[in-house]
Amino acid sequence: MRYHSVPMKIGKRESQRLARRAQIITLAREEFFENGYEATTMSGIAARLGGSKRTLWAYFSSKEALFTAVVEDTAAGLRSRIEMPRDGGDAVVRITKLCRSAIDLALSPTAISMFRLVGSASDRHPDVAATFFARGPAETQREVGNYLAGNFADVLWTSDFLTAGRDLMTLAASEMHFEQVWGLLPSPTAAERDAKARHAASLFLRAYARDPDALISREELASQSSA
Repeated sequence: MRYHSVPMKIGKRESQRLARRAQIITLAREEFFENGYEATTMSGIAARLGGSKRTLWAYFSSKEALFTAVVEDTAAGLRSRIEMPRDGGDAVVRITKLCRSAIDLALSPTAISMFRLVGSASDRHPDVAATFFARGPAETQREVGNYLAGNFADVLWTSDFLTAGRDLMTLAASEMHFEQVWGLLPSPTAAERDAKARHAASLFLRAYARDPDALISREELASQSSA
C-alpha cells in the first residue's frame, strides 16, 4: 500500500512569520558578508531590517542561531542550483553539463562569500563550519552520487556512487573555486569554464567508465590537457 502525504495548510499569520523570518535571514546574510562574523551585531542587523532587536530575538535567540540559519539557508540555495540532466545527450554530454553547472555554482559570488565567511568563523565556531559542510558540499556530493547511480549505473563500473560523486565535484570545481576564494586569479571566462568542464568529465569517465575508450580516448584527453 502506498501512502501520500497531505500538504499542511499554513495560516496567514504563520505565512507572514515565515516570510519575515526569510527576510531576516536575507538581510543578515548581507550583513555577515559585508562585515564578517565577528564585526556583525544584532543591532546592525536590526537597523538594516528597520526594526528593533526585540524583533530579531522573537525569531532567533542569538547571533549564533541567526548565523546558523544563514548558513543552512545559503547552503540549501546553492545546492539547488546544480544542473543534473536526465536526458539530452550521451554520458559525456550530460556529465560535462553537470560539471559546467558545478563550476558556475562554485564561482558564484554567494558561494565565494560564504566560504570566506565560514572559513573566517570556523576557529571559534567549528559547529557552524561543520553544519555548512554537511548541508552544502557534502549534501551536494551525495545528491550527485545519487544522480550518477540513477542515470549511469550501466556506464560506470563502481558501486560506490558517493565516492564517485565526490570525485566528480572535486575534479570539476575545486581548483577554480579555491583560486577565487583566495583571490589568486581573475574569474575564469566562459571558454575557460567550458574547457574545465570538458576536461573534468573526460578525466572522470576515463577513471570510472566500464568502457572508457568508447566514450573518451586517451588521445582526446591528452589534447585537452595540452590545449
